[in-house]
Amino acid sequence: MPNLPEDILDRIKNLERQVRQLTTYVNTRAAAAPARSAGDTADEGAGEGKGEGAGEGEGTGGDGQAH
Repeated sequence: MPNLPEDILDRIKNLERQVRQLTTYVNTRAAAAPARSAGDTADEGAGEGKGEGAGEGEGTGGDGQAH
């Protein structure tokens, strides 16, 4: 491994630690989530239009420009 400044090594170690924590959180959260019935998922489609990308326009990166 090349000689890297200590601050960069510390930042990499912190990022690796955060990834491990987030992975653990997501995995334990998913295991603790209650099972959903078919009726629950069908009800989501009948929402008030607040789904994915609401208000940003389709095909934009959130900045109003087409991408």
